[in-house]
Order: sequence, then structure tokens, then C-alpha cells
Amino acid sequence: MRIGNNYQGIMQLFSKGANRKFSFSEIPGNVSKGNEKAIADLLSGRRKNSYGVEGMRITGRTDWKKIIDVSDEMKQHVFEDVKKEFYKYGGMSGDNNAETDAYYDKIHSYVKTLKASDRSPATWTLSQLHLDLAHAVNSAVKAKIPGWKAGQQIPSDVLDEIFADESITSMVSGKSGGTKGIDMQV
Repeated sequence: MRIGNNYQGIMQLFSKGANRKFSFSEIPGNVSKGNEKAIADLLSGRRKNSYGVEGMRITGRTDWKKIIDVSDEMKQHVFEDVKKEFYKYGGMSGDNNAETDAYYDKIHSYVKTLKASDRSPATWTLSQLHLDLAHAVNSAVKAKIPGWKAGQQIPSDVLDEIFADESITSMVSGKSGGTKGIDMQV
């Protein structure tokens, strides 16, 4: 094919639509459809993430990386997820998308109930709690079962003992630091 022929074809394409207004929102599935609201939000100073949740946009910021008070229910939710990861998947996150989606859906729903300035710090707090719990349980398992590696099954009685230990439960209740106050339901 010759370059001249392509150029002529392109020029014909553009000349046919030259007298008509063209809008990206007319193209089915185009991501810019409905962006008028997003542009209005941006111009007003409200910053939203790609899901339209105000207070979750963190690009270029680090002030959201702080521990704040979160609900007891959400601390328990994180604790139960860590327990599931160890009982069911040997300390790994697992491969069940429905479980993962349910875990994060509950967190997302909770975060939307908070004021915008607390939303990103709340997700950071819950994430740090999850990481700290998983690390502590991981270390406790390795202490009780030398040679254990993540992903290997762990006897239930060992996990029962670890998850009942005050050093683990106090991480959620706040007696050992960061977040404060829940009655554990072990």
C-alpha cells in the first residue's frame, strides 16, 4: 500500500465529518462519557479517586499514611481475615475471588461512611493492622513449627493457641500500640 493512498483516505474520513460536531461521549464504551461531573468536581476542588469516592485520591501525597481510630467492627473484620488466611491457606491470601471481594467490599463500604479526610488514613490503618497481625502470626507459627513456610498447612490446635495469645489479640484491642479498643471475639 502506498503512503499517498493512506493519506488521501484519512483526509476523506476527516472531511466527511468536518461539518458536524463530534463528541467522544457518542462513542459506545468511551471512558470520557459522563466526565462532565468529574470535571466539575475537579474545578470545585473536590478530589475523588477513579471510583468517584472523595478523599481517596492520594497521588502526590503522603499525609494519609497515618494511624487513626477505626471501628471495632472493622478491626474484628481484619482479624477474622488474617485467621482465615492462616487456617484455610497456610498464611497465604488464598485464591477465592469471592472471599477477597467480600473482604474489600466491607472495607470500602465502611470507608464511605467516614468523613472524606479520614478515608485514606482509615484504609492505611486497616492495611497496617492486617500486615502487623499477619507478621506476628507468621513469626509465632515459625517459632512453634521450625521449618514451616507460608502456604504449608498448620495444625488447628497450634493456630488456636496462637490466635488466643494476648500478644496477638492485644494488637487488635490496642493494648500494645496503634489502634485502640475492642473486645476480641476469638
